[in-house]
Amino acid sequence: MGYDRSDSWTRKAKAAGFPARSVFKLEEIDTRHHVVPAAGVAVDLGCFPGSWSKWLLGRGVRVVGVDLKAPDLPGGHWIVGSVMEVDAAALLEASGGRVDLVVSDLAQNTTGQRLVDHVRQIALADRALSLAIEIGRPGSNFVCKVFDGEDAGAFVDRVRAAYADVKRLKPDATRGNSVEFFVVAKGLRPT
Repeated sequence: MGYDRSDSWTRKAKAAGFPARSVFKLEEIDTRHHVVPAAGVAVDLGCFPGSWSKWLLGRGVRVVGVDLKAPDLPGGHWIVGSVMEVDAAALLEASGGRVDLVVSDLAQNTTGQRLVDHVRQIALADRALSLAIEIGRPGSNFVCKVFDGEDAGAFVDRVRAAYADVKRLKPDATRGNSVEFFVVAKGLRPT
């Protein structure tokens, strides 16, 4: 893979009881942009192995997660299945109505072919955006991983069309050689 799987961020996550370093990405995003609602409801798309869900649950947020495998984590509602196939109605039912936050740290298994990986990941990001628009309440927030590349700008524009405030961020816990960044969107516009 070309990187050290046990770097300082990974060791720090394990020491804090989180399964993956990604927890520090969400923590930094929230520290800088205040996207996590106090005692609200969040949907975590691509929730396995559970770092983001665990962090959200620790802040008093109710979590509904979707992934091919459920995290070994009490307190959330887990839907086992593909994000590409999950129905918005099922998410609304599991969450008890429209949600305050949708987060997506989705990525497919990469091929090493940058364009192929980028196109596939943008498809996942588009699905996350579509679900966020369908299940989010007006004013809700959205955080989504994106692989940078030729279609990234157009994706960010699609997010800007739906949300009042949109930023790009590459958190400190992101690996130096990674092409990922996060779109941080606040204030879903009423449809």
